[in-house]
Amino acid sequence: MSKKTWKDHLLSSGLPLEYSVIRIFEELGIRDPGEYSYERKTSDGLSQVFSVDVHAKKVDPKRDLHIECLVECKYRHDGTKWVFMPREYGEIFMSGPSFAKLFVTMDQCCVDRELDRSVLEKFENTYPLCARGIELLPEDANPKTIEQAVQQLRYAVVAKAIDAIEWQLIPWGDTTPMHVIIPVIVTTAELWRLKVGMTVEDIRGAEEITTVADPHDVLVLLQKPDNLNERDTRERFQEAFSTQKQTELKGLFAQTRNYSFNIFMSEFATHTPSMFIVISYKRVKTAMKNLHSFFASDRLIKKREKKGKA
Repeated sequence: MSKKTWKDHLLSSGLPLEYSVIRIFEELGIRDPGEYSYERKTSDGLSQVFSVDVHAKKVDPKRDLHIECLVECKYRHDGTKWVFMPREYGEIFMSGPSFAKLFVTMDQCCVDRELDRSVLEKFENTYPLCARGIELLPEDANPKTIEQAVQQLRYAVVAKAIDAIEWQLIPWGDTTPMHVIIPVIVTTAELWRLKVGMTVEDIRGAEEITTVADPHDVLVLLQKPDNLNERDTRERFQEAFSTQKQTELKGLFAQTRNYSFNIFMSEFATHTPSMFIVISYKRVKTAMKNLHSFFASDRLIKKREKKGKA
């Protein structure tokens, strides 16, 4: 049995992958991409610092639009496969997941404008939807890797959303900053999506994975918050916003969404984040270029229709 070399140990640490992803963002014109740290209470009620590997922020000053990617990097050795169950957009009488929900849009405080989510939904056919994944190693399977990446991003997205709202509450003048947060998993593992309709019998009878699954470079993973995630998000929102700030937000929400702070908090906790983009490392640069091109569209931001007071 061959011993691991310094190269194997260095690659397994994930450090080279993180650095490579940072370099890609720098090449795309992102200034100072790096780790994003946040505080979260543990099960014991103690505050602890956590982080995701890369935070890359692109600002469009003309539209005061902040596009923020939170990236968790997962280095895996050659031959490792991530296999996901298939899902479809707009399932269950067209009330199912929408591609636009991948983008956690913080425009609730923007009284005069909002993101036109229909512009983003036109791209959903380019990015297949999936749910629940498993990591297959040459000699074993690991059910935890993907779940760990999702949870790390989930907590970070909530922290970043709270940061965005606090930033929006600052009196900026004519325009309130609009933030869009995108949770991203970058991996060197192969990405596979089971073919629609595959059964246990089909898989038992297959000799090669290509018989039952299709390879992809980019997938969108659907994984809604569970009851513990929801409770954690509500607690963090309550802790972050004082009674005075909640009153300020209520006034803004009455103009933009016609609902209270508690309704906003409950809806956010129940549904956000529900989707994560999973990208093969070899496609990161292309995928990020495409992502930024989505948000360059002049049609993306539209004038908001006035709501009645709550």
